[in-house]
Parts: sequence; structure tokens; C-alpha cells
Amino acid sequence: MTDIPAADGAADIADLAANVLLLARRLHAAEADVEGIVQLGGVETLVMHHVDRNPGVSPTAMATAVGLRPSNASAALRSLERHGMVERRKAADDARRIELWATATAHSNLLALRDHWRDILAPHVEDAAAASAATQLLESLDHALATACTGTADA
Repeated sequence: MTDIPAADGAADIADLAANVLLLARRLHAAEADVEGIVQLGGVETLVMHHVDRNPGVSPTAMATAVGLRPSNASAALRSLERHGMVERRKAADDARRIELWATATAHSNLLALRDHWRDILAPHVEDAAAASAATQLLESLDHALATACTGTADA
């Protein structure tokens, strides 16, 4: 690891970001070993995560929230539709508006992934309270960065 001097724990914060990226990459690579899981690319994963957490979101709002250009968001949505993970539906209150919904396939895929991630990580986590605190910190950081990048808190 590069030793970068920094004041007030700034190096620790940068190391946190680096370790989050490395851990995410390792978890994603380990998905190849799991039968029955639909493997998604990075952009598809971002889109799927947002649609799952924001049922009924519009394609435009989703693209803004995850920081994608409309063309990239459309390509990811088409791929997710081909995989049977996302449905586009007309809004009940305005048929001109399209909403995005995660399918049952997406939900079962996510449950299988979460089980897989838990199985990989659990043997290495000795303190459940520390894991909970880390989760809260990461969610808080994600929320803060989403708000800063998009100007909205529901990213």
C-alpha cells in the first residue's frame, strides 16, 4: 500500500474507499462460482440496486440518481429487461409516464447474492456490532455523496 502522509485521518478515509472498491471487486468475482445467479455488469448492478430500492422510479430519475447518461441508462435497462430483472410499467396515475420495477427474478437473485455474500464474509467478521456500524457508515457516505452529486437525497 502506498504510504501517503495526511493529517487528521485523511489517509484512513482514502484507504476506506480503496478497500471498499477492492472488496466489491472480490465479491463480484466470487459470484461466478454461484449457480443460478444472474451475473450483472457494473452499470447493470448500479441500475438494479437503485430500481430495487426505489420501486416505480422513472428511467430519467434513475439515470440521474446513479450518474448515468441517458443512453447508458437505456442500454443497462434493456439488458436487465432481457435478463428478466426489470419491468417497465405505465404509471397508474399517468399513462404517459413509465416506471421501473424489479421482478420476482430480480428479488430471488438478490436474495441468493446476499446469502452468498454473507457466507463469504461471515467467517471473517468477529464483531457483528462493528459490521453493523460499518454498514451504517457506508450507507451514510453513500447518501451524502448521492446528495452532493445529484442534488437530491433519494439517489
